[in-house]
Amino acid sequence: MRTDFGLRVWLTGVTWVLCVWAAQAGAGFVVADGGLGADICVAPGECEAVLAAARDLQRDMESVTGRRPAIVGDALPGSVRIGTITNPAGRALIGSAGVPASELDGKWENYILRSTDSSALVIAGSDERGTIFGIYDFAARCLGIDPIANWTGLPPARKERVILTALDVASGTPKFHFRGWFLNDEDLITGWHLAPERRRLVHYYFHLPIADEVYEKVFETALRLRCNAIIPGSYIDLESAVDRKIVAAAQRRGLFVSQHHTQPLGVSAFAFRNYWHDRGKAFEFSYTAHAAEMEEVWAHYAALWARYPKVIWQLGLRGTSDRPFWAADSKAPSSDAERGAVISRAIQKQWDIVREVTHGERPSATATLWAEGSSLHQKRALTFPEGVVVVFADEGSSQEMQRDFQEIPREQGRQYGVYYHAAFWGAGPRLAQGVALEKIARNYASIVSKGHTHLSILNVGSIREVVLQSEAVADLTWGDVEFDPDRYLRRWCAREFGEEVAEEVARQYGRYFAAFVPGSKPGSLVLDGVLRFAGKDILSMALDRDNFPAGGSPELISKMERIAESAGKSAAAFRDVAEGARAIALRIPQPQRQFFSDNLIVQAETMSGLGQWALELSRGMQAFFRLEVGDAASGAERAASALGHVLEFRKQAEWGPWENWYRGDWRMNLPALHEDTLRLAKKWAELAKLEKRIPECGDTDRGEK
Repeated sequence: MRTDFGLRVWLTGVTWVLCVWAAQAGAGFVVADGGLGADICVAPGECEAVLAAARDLQRDMESVTGRRPAIVGDALPGSVRIGTITNPAGRALIGSAGVPASELDGKWENYILRSTDSSALVIAGSDERGTIFGIYDFAARCLGIDPIANWTGLPPARKERVILTALDVASGTPKFHFRGWFLNDEDLITGWHLAPERRRLVHYYFHLPIADEVYEKVFETALRLRCNAIIPGSYIDLESAVDRKIVAAAQRRGLFVSQHHTQPLGVSAFAFRNYWHDRGKAFEFSYTAHAAEMEEVWAHYAALWARYPKVIWQLGLRGTSDRPFWAADSKAPSSDAERGAVISRAIQKQWDIVREVTHGERPSATATLWAEGSSLHQKRALTFPEGVVVVFADEGSSQEMQRDFQEIPREQGRQYGVYYHAAFWGAGPRLAQGVALEKIARNYASIVSKGHTHLSILNVGSIREVVLQSEAVADLTWGDVEFDPDRYLRRWCAREFGEEVAEEVARQYGRYFAAFVPGSKPGSLVLDGVLRFAGKDILSMALDRDNFPAGGSPELISKMERIAESAGKSAAAFRDVAEGARAIALRIPQPQRQFFSDNLIVQAETMSGLGQWALELSRGMQAFFRLEVGDAASGAERAASALGHVLEFRKQAEWGPWENWYRGDWRMNLPALHEDTLRLAKKWAELAKLEKRIPECGDTDRGEK
């Protein structure tokens, strides 16, 4: 131990000599130079979240320079000094380096990066997240660390020499107060690394938690992108030790934690039933029939959530599995006015409970106008207590803001926010990104123009497929309100794939997003989920033993023709995109080429294969309607081949750190669809063989007259 300390003192002396030399030569602050360099000084008393970010910086510096800096508590010459002004020791540390704390006093999540001379570089924050964001901005700006590296698999470029001159960055205040992610229907990210625990929730898709090491990647990436809030999964239940661990880990990282819109105060229908099951009772999940029982559960869970200091409370009333409350409530009223009154009454009661458990503090609480909430709001059927933030939502299938956002009068003094989808279970995007930056820019420009900047929650699904959109929204909500989608994409491609090919790669992304076929609703597109449901509906009909319509009604025939038209266009368009992307990929160096394949080529092949699958199934069904069973069987075989190609091709994205990425494909469940398609092909082929053995009508009578 003494030897290590002596070595550190000796290295510090050498570093100091280098810094003096650099100052005299006007070279700037030495981060690293020939195996020597700066250590990291973290002010005593900094919170755990700041220390975690400092450890990430330590890892970043080692990955870039090859030298692992020490994390120390003394303001040694030539060190990177990290301090938060709300921490007295942090305030003193940055002041000793010549940075006045008054520049940050009273500000929300601001930071300063400044090299005052060659002997000190300061990372100062107005609060803990300001300091954290400053640490990660320094890593990106000065070391070249990619903030989304956890989802690209790409290592940073090595640099033996990092010397900074005239570094002076003041972040300013972020445009949106809260900027967060929602991990929703998170099957891929759950199945990627299987956790040993089981959640209390009894649900096929959500019985496993996301693994701890994966959550660390999620939290770190969100913070590197300067997000400050997270909904860490579907149906988090604080009666479960596994789920408590998740929330505690997010809080340790400095993130605010919020709740799924089906979980007001952390209570889902599953949690409600478990609560009463534990007490030997069973009640219908109905606020109209069992208000007292519902309110008891709300109060119980609110007390559990109130143990955490950084909570954004969710208020509302929804039914089982993200459906309207009246879908599972036998006593629910039938009119919009009465239904709105029930939801409004529930929100008021929840708000009363929140204020009680937070003991007079000013809690942050939101009511998210998702699905029927948007419709009822548009019809003026909802009311909200003073102090509750109203959160408008896009339509998940189109990613366009809904009618209430466009039409409803705003309340004076009310704060508003937005819930937006980069990923969406249902119509998609799911396995293939589908929201163009132009659409994001246009919708967020409208949101900002109305001043609805208190909160932005982005549904990111399992993150990896929509990492471009996730970063773009993070940058936009931080402060890039003049967001130009074309310039942004060009810069992003230059960073990820190299300046030499950035223009051509950006054009390939443009071709990808332009390939989506318009959907049936205004603004909607034929995304991967649309194709999946179209094909699944055909399989369900064709494999139904009792109710299959043998001849095909005019409506069904017309539906098959529409599916064939849109699926065929999609398959052809994305086939062209994949071919063009493969051509440009040859000019991208490795390992960046692999990320390009994962993020664009595999997704284009997925879209093309899903389109071809739905096309062949619809053609097979049309042949079956015509009683051309052999042709129907051939169509099903071609459909199985198309889907089999997707399953085989996407294995290319399961390299190295991404091994088993598609193991958790439980929602789209392409392997099961492939099995059903093969089963249909076999069924129709057997019918075709039987048909050949049946003589034509009248053959048995020939020669008997």
